[in-house]
Amino acid sequence: MLPLEVWNDGRRVEVPALIHGGKNYDYVMYRAAYEITHCLEKWLKVPLDYNQTFLPAALMLNTFEGPVWMHPDQGQEIGDIRKVIREARKAKQSIKESIRLDDIGEQTASVTELERALCRMKELPPPTSIWIENAACKTPKEWLSLLEHIHTIFSEYAKERKGKSGHQRARTVAIVVRALFEVHADKPISLGITAQVPEGDFGKCLQEVFSWAGIPVNFYRYAREARKLARDDTQLKRYMDLLLEHYIEEPPLPRGPIVYHVR
Repeated sequence: MLPLEVWNDGRRVEVPALIHGGKNYDYVMYRAAYEITHCLEKWLKVPLDYNQTFLPAALMLNTFEGPVWMHPDQGQEIGDIRKVIREARKAKQSIKESIRLDDIGEQTASVTELERALCRMKELPPPTSIWIENAACKTPKEWLSLLEHIHTIFSEYAKERKGKSGHQRARTVAIVVRALFEVHADKPISLGITAQVPEGDFGKCLQEVFSWAGIPVNFYRYAREARKLARDDTQLKRYMDLLLEHYIEEPPLPRGPIVYHVR
């Protein structure tokens, strides 16, 4: 879930320590979004306001674009997707049994089956485990509805992945960076590479973003794919339209000092 290495202007640098030890999922997400945004601002030479603090980074880290955000070692891969589908199917069976036991008055056995199902789901990679931890479900039937939704999301995503090689998160991130360069850059997108070190701004930016996003793949394949896309490509155009929709040419000045009220 954390970067294994970080790149800066074509050079590998030391990975900074995280004050929370990398155990807090929300903090890791925030730190990744913060560093990605800083990296984008450096290469694009523009402030990224967009009325939403981390919109470009959020497009890259969006769990609904590819529901498994990061795996501790390999990044988001189809194996994780299949594991969630398999475990969700087993958990659903346990919850159905919990409902059956509750209907016949076996409350203790019903609770045991429900706990078994939830324990199985909490052991899965984020964001699945996070969804379960934060769910407001109160009855077995509500839990069953949530698990059916999760099973459907991952099953549909697995179908989309079928026949597509490579790392889907890396591909998405590369296209978002291409969209940002289309919106902000005032010169052609460059990608030259020598001895695995990028020479152009687009390639250097993407390499750094990959490192901060914890995507352990070579940036060049996905940078090349993103650069080759036609400007009217559906996914690229969708990102460009969204960035332009929220883009502010000159962020407004604050009306006065920010005052925090403590209750």
